[in-house]
Amino acid sequence: MTTTGKSGLGAAVAGARGRRAGGGEQTGELAKGSLRTIDAIAISVSVLSPAMAMDLNTGGVAATAGGSTPLSFLLGGIACLALGFVVIGFTRRMAAAGYAYTYLSRSLGKRFGFLGGWMYAFGFAAFVPMTMAAVGYLAATLLTLHGTGWWFVFFLIGMALLLVLSLIRVHVTTKLQLVIGIVTVLLFFVIDFIITGKGGSHGQSLGAFTFSHTVTGGFHGVFYGIILGVTSYIGFETAADFGEETANPRRSVPIAVTAAVLFAIVFYVFTTYAASIGFGVAQLQHNPAPWVTGTFAKVTDIFAGNAAGTLVEIAAMASAFVVCVACATAGSRTLFAMGREGTLPGWFARTHRTFKTPINATAVIALVATVVAAVVGFGFGTPKLGGDAFTVYYLLATIGTLAVVLVYIGLCLGGIGFFYRTSRRFNPLTHGLIPLIGAVIFAAALYGSIWPLPVSPIDTAIYITAAWLVLGIIALMWINRTRPEAIERIGSILGEEGGELVEALDQR
Repeated sequence: MTTTGKSGLGAAVAGARGRRAGGGEQTGELAKGSLRTIDAIAISVSVLSPAMAMDLNTGGVAATAGGSTPLSFLLGGIACLALGFVVIGFTRRMAAAGYAYTYLSRSLGKRFGFLGGWMYAFGFAAFVPMTMAAVGYLAATLLTLHGTGWWFVFFLIGMALLLVLSLIRVHVTTKLQLVIGIVTVLLFFVIDFIITGKGGSHGQSLGAFTFSHTVTGGFHGVFYGIILGVTSYIGFETAADFGEETANPRRSVPIAVTAAVLFAIVFYVFTTYAASIGFGVAQLQHNPAPWVTGTFAKVTDIFAGNAAGTLVEIAAMASAFVVCVACATAGSRTLFAMGREGTLPGWFARTHRTFKTPINATAVIALVATVVAAVVGFGFGTPKLGGDAFTVYYLLATIGTLAVVLVYIGLCLGGIGFFYRTSRRFNPLTHGLIPLIGAVIFAAALYGSIWPLPVSPIDTAIYITAAWLVLGIIALMWINRTRPEAIERIGSILGEEGGELVEALDQR
């Protein structure tokens, strides 16, 4: 490391931290070292939102994957495990807010880093109205308030609470996320064991792990199903977004990422298998929330009693809320990182003086989420998807996943070249083949989700995501022309040692 290089960057970071804004805010400083390993695990697992994912995503995947729904979740998990290897490899070399933005800039180049951050923040912003719509729907269902608009009332209440929780120190919210995550997962595991132990409706069947039981054709059915299946996994790597706020991130973040993805694979595959043999394929295909609603008797009522069904609904609602908070905080870190380095307005990099959280970025995400939910829910709600709240849920889930999957593909491919350049001992298996497998599965899911076109209005997700990418390219061209120095700063500020030059870390 050159003394000049480090001192120059250190001065830049110090200058960024020294700039103050009115209203009790401070620019460019997060609460460093405030998270422990258990907090990092809680963040990654809470963004997975296991209970909500199984409650609301199972039916969506089954609409095309049918009886092969567990296979879609298994393949999605394998792709995410491959991505996990890549994220861990990067994290052992660097820690940063907005990990995808920084890692892509170091592997594929600074311009790809900008586009990666642009798409990643967009994807996680889409997950905020998606998950809060789930909160609103489940709360209204629990209270038997089925009139039009009740879901949005609870949406607004939840969004107000989200802003409060996002303002306080992140390590406080992780405790709540961890407790809710443990309780909801244990509940689902108990019901899964009861269903499989009783043999479901028609006995055990390994056909769920083949391509022969899909609705729309073997390959397409499974790989289109993966796009919602991957939605359930997205966020397992979110601990990397909090690298600057984690003590010993090179140890804690890899542990959190590995624990989250392995847990998710086991839990999702087991639960979808229990759902497929418990409900039967036909009922799964035609119900958007098979664990909670339906014209048929709830599977939890049949196998575990009515009280278990109500508990599942409460668990899903709590899980949806904590994942909404986690998605908002993860997305705000990417906006913070881009604002701090000048590729977005510096206003996004302002943090609260007391809590050191990026409150401006979080407020923007919450405001946009509320407007989007209102427009989509009341303007495009369709009974074909289960109602207004479900239209918000499935459309925004597809938009967010398409955006994030593009970033995942870039990380997998970029990781191969990065490890080849920087690793003293390049391993063709862990540094080459495994990331390539992840990229191929993600690409297959992307293809299966756009061809043939999905039903309306979900088909608009493709055009919305593409339009956002085009806007990002235009923004990049404008920044490159007007402020080329901002492009050169992309991915340069890291969390460890107050902003260490990445080139020095690459040589370790």
